[in-house]
Amino acid sequence: MTVRVGNITFSDWVSLSYKNGWSDTFIFRINALSGIPPFNYKPLLQRTTSQLNLKRPGASLWIQVDSPGEWYIAELKRSLRFGLKVPFTISHNGNPPGWLDFSRPLKLWHTPSPHPPLVQESIPLITEEELKCLQVLARIKKATELEVASLAGLSDNEIIHHLNNLKKKKLVIYENNPNKLKQKYLFSQWRATRNGLSIALRSWGIPKGIEFGTRKEENSHLIGTKHRHISRRWMAWLKQAWPHAEVWTGWSEVRLRGMSVYPDALAWGRIQGYESLFWLEVGDEHKSREQIVNVTKKRLDDAWRYCQYTGIRLIYAQLSVDWVQDAVRWGVEKMPPDVAVVIGNIQRFGDLSNAEWGTWSTI
Repeated sequence: MTVRVGNITFSDWVSLSYKNGWSDTFIFRINALSGIPPFNYKPLLQRTTSQLNLKRPGASLWIQVDSPGEWYIAELKRSLRFGLKVPFTISHNGNPPGWLDFSRPLKLWHTPSPHPPLVQESIPLITEEELKCLQVLARIKKATELEVASLAGLSDNEIIHHLNNLKKKKLVIYENNPNKLKQKYLFSQWRATRNGLSIALRSWGIPKGIEFGTRKEENSHLIGTKHRHISRRWMAWLKQAWPHAEVWTGWSEVRLRGMSVYPDALAWGRIQGYESLFWLEVGDEHKSREQIVNVTKKRLDDAWRYCQYTGIRLIYAQLSVDWVQDAVRWGVEKMPPDVAVVIGNIQRFGDLSNAEWGTWSTI
């Protein structure tokens, strides 16, 4: 049950029993498949725990994560290692954490703390698929049907049905305008209304009045370009190319903590029995051959080092025109055994060669 402390809300509350007393622990629930990368939560949790510490001194935070794999939780822990105002713990399930599982010693009381006020929740009449669409649009601002389908993990055939239902409920609107950036093609796009955005934010556990700007896709001025369209379609591209792989979720234009380079799109799943990140780079035809070689080496090295931190395998994909593919190959000569590079043609949607660990492959 949602609880309130001042103007801040949390997913639930519990007073945990330990040898020396009782905790005052607030619960924040995260679904790894709800459209937000794990490294985007820190500023939000800093704001909420700062207010929690003022309103309820001695309180602690228990972050419960629903996740199909281990990387999301590992990255969430890494990003939250420092900076929260209260002791916190992160768990994969609802099993009560031990006293030593928290980031620092808990303040304990002789009796259970008073239960915080409950919040009466009004559950919107939307389906799970419709909620996924709203969550995607709340992150990327506006998108075509195919872009929403890919990022929401829905089929291209059913997406228009869900979007039209949301339109009838006045939770999204449809815009049919020429591309103001005057790129290579025209587009028609969907975006969430104020009510639709509110539903998405509440579904992530964001209290009213709390800013969550880190959720947003990077470089919004490129929305509507061919480059952005391909990056947003990365999950769908992977699913068509490798039906044997599990693609759990993905995000376009994400900035990874502590890195100078970041992928055009990042997907997360399992392939050949290994939990993996699927890193996408699009284009580079505006660069010289020498620049492409150097940039590829830099990106690949940084991506591999990042994956080492969280113990996950890397599939690095480059989608581009033919001459760029030739240049990219010179940048991937030496590779670790837990990395695979796949080089594909930007014009051939859903077409990728098989990933081979420790080397590169092309179609």
